[in-house]
Amino acid sequence: MKASRILLTLAPAAVALLVDLSPARAQSVVINELVKEQRTAGSGSFNPDDREFIELYNPTGSPIDISGWSILTTDLVDGSTIIPDTIPGGTTIPAGGYWVIGAAGVPNVNYTPPGTAGTELYPDQQGIGFELRDASNTLIDAVAIEVFRPEVLTGTSTDFQNQVGSGFQGQLLSMNANAPNSVASWGRYRDGVDTNRNGYDFGVLPVSPGASNNLAINGAHTVPDVNGMSAGSVLPDDYFASFVLPTVFNPGVATAKNPTAIPASPQGGNAIVAWDESGGGNSSYSKELVSSFSLYAYLDTAPIGYAATSGVEEWETTLYGIGTTDAFFGNPDPTGGIYVEGAVLQNASSGIGWMYQRYENPDGPSNFQKLVLVDMGDGGNAAGDAGEWTVIQDIDVSGMSSGWYELGIDYDETTGDVTATFDGTTYMFTTETDLAATFFVGYREALTGATGLTFAAPPRFDLLPAAVADDADFNEDLIVDGTDFLIWQQGSGLTGSATNGDGDANGDGSVNAADLAIWQSMYGTTSSVAAVPEPATVGLALLGAVGVLGAATRRRMA
Repeated sequence: MKASRILLTLAPAAVALLVDLSPARAQSVVINELVKEQRTAGSGSFNPDDREFIELYNPTGSPIDISGWSILTTDLVDGSTIIPDTIPGGTTIPAGGYWVIGAAGVPNVNYTPPGTAGTELYPDQQGIGFELRDASNTLIDAVAIEVFRPEVLTGTSTDFQNQVGSGFQGQLLSMNANAPNSVASWGRYRDGVDTNRNGYDFGVLPVSPGASNNLAINGAHTVPDVNGMSAGSVLPDDYFASFVLPTVFNPGVATAKNPTAIPASPQGGNAIVAWDESGGGNSSYSKELVSSFSLYAYLDTAPIGYAATSGVEEWETTLYGIGTTDAFFGNPDPTGGIYVEGAVLQNASSGIGWMYQRYENPDGPSNFQKLVLVDMGDGGNAAGDAGEWTVIQDIDVSGMSSGWYELGIDYDETTGDVTATFDGTTYMFTTETDLAATFFVGYREALTGATGLTFAAPPRFDLLPAAVADDADFNEDLIVDGTDFLIWQQGSGLTGSATNGDGDANGDGSVNAADLAIWQSMYGTTSSVAAVPEPATVGLALLGAVGVLGAATRRRMA
């Protein structure tokens, strides 16, 4: 299991020591970004790769001479060096500067190893690492990628393992994305920030060799309002994706994008779907770093309903998270309901998230539909018996109705405290600190054939409007009094399009008993004084209200 943080009460003298809580910035040159394997837009083979590169970054305030340093491509099973690249003499990285080794066509490339024209710089094999060593062969930095084979990391040194943490679990690929989608690499979320946990320090980001990786830091991810957009429109300003960009759809119309017509979300209108309708996996990422999100997600809580026909196991998984994941979103199984014991899975997710999973087999007893709150930490094997993901909450939703549910996560980077919400229920836990990452949506299906895709319930999500503050001052005279009650009375019974001026105190578009209760609780308050009225005053007001309401009732019955 990932270690949980222990909360301590500090004495005042100790508090004075907590001066700089910002993430650790490396004290020397780091591996900052890389592309290890290029693929076509559809993940077909692309040879020779012409986008492979490794970017180094100097986070210090002084230039650093890296002449004679080496970048070693290492086999993570036996520790052997596959490719040694020595950095030429006379090479210095200025303070805050970048240096790129890569194929000749890579933007901002500083050095292309001799004899590599028309060949690949790095092998298309799984389980490799990159080591940055200085002229005295001291290990300065390291990364490990595609570590999903059981024997991986066994041949590496303790120094290497201390640099990489869990490494990157899945396949690290850079697709030739078609515009308006963005080509991606694997880079540090923030240039030079190094906590020696690859899964926390690095994410899938828009490619930027020789330039800053840093995305805008926006705190909360705001799902775009797509009601004014046409169904089928994609969202390249907000997201990039491994294969297919998040797309606008009309929930009430069944299409290839939306296999089953569903109700509109509570905010109405269009919504967003994030999957590759041709099948397999797909991952989408925000173009910003965030620490929270809240959204409406449609959960199809019915059984898949296909295994009895197909005769084989069927399943699908959606994950909404803060962190990163791999291009294919290899299927995770943190609750242990799908794979056999000892399985090593290729899901490279890291961070924290809400996972929705449906599974069924022809025999039936182990079928499930569940929503799982997971702490993925800096990555690792997503199989339940591996214990490298932590299941915070496992919610059986098979008895709930299919529909739109509120999902949210709020993470404090400094303390590691997490508040997660599911439709009004709150779950709190503490995880690792210093995660500044993207919002992402991963989806993977294992549904048999084209027919199986018609049973899919892909990730469909929508904007969760900001909560509207209760307001019973319907005439805006800065005091809640009997006049406001009369406005509520006149509007009582309106549904769907009522405004605050009609007596809608909670902003739900209707005027009903809930709004009357808000008026009662706010009676006597003003915009500047939240006074609690004397009981006798409230009593007189309510007596008057009852009298008026009674008269109104008698008039309606006359």
